[in-house]
Amino acid sequence: MIGTIEEHKRIRGILMNLEKSTLVDTLMQFAGESQSAHMLVMSLVSSTTEKIALFKQNIHAITHQGRRSSLSGEQILDMLHRSLELLDPETMDPKEGLALMASFYETDSWAVESTTELDWEFELVFTDDGFEKFADFALKCSDPDFVVQVVKQLLSNDNYCMRTKLLDEASTFLSEEGVKALRT
Repeated sequence: MIGTIEEHKRIRGILMNLEKSTLVDTLMQFAGESQSAHMLVMSLVSSTTEKIALFKQNIHAITHQGRRSSLSGEQILDMLHRSLELLDPETMDPKEGLALMASFYETDSWAVESTTELDWEFELVFTDDGFEKFADFALKCSDPDFVVQVVKQLLSNDNYCMRTKLLDEASTFLSEEGVKALRT
């Protein structure tokens, strides 16, 4: 990890002066060595359609684990972070984005049950990062009834309280009428 702002600036300056091909080759090497780096590279080079497919692939990998394909808590956390990075409310249909965010939230049991050491980190990815992305899609959605429906569906099975912020702060993405509809 790069520790200080000064060190970050120094290293960034050196990297900015390297040949593009050196940086690309290094990035490709990391992508071959690390699943996280691979997902980052794929997010940089993929179209919106490909990013959606990658997102679905990641969510499926989390929710369809078996004895032979078990993921650690660290792997799940990384996949959740990288998955959120794949979704762009500026380029995606808001309804599709909300549906994808619903599937993101539905991984909460897999995440929380994978380890007790990352409870705080999982809470942050769902209640901060996930909420922010959800709210971005909800604000762009022209159908408030659809947003209310998605939130109600998610709240109906909130066994780990990772979705509660969707209700508590619904006024950030729903009108007063929408919030009332959500609470009925």
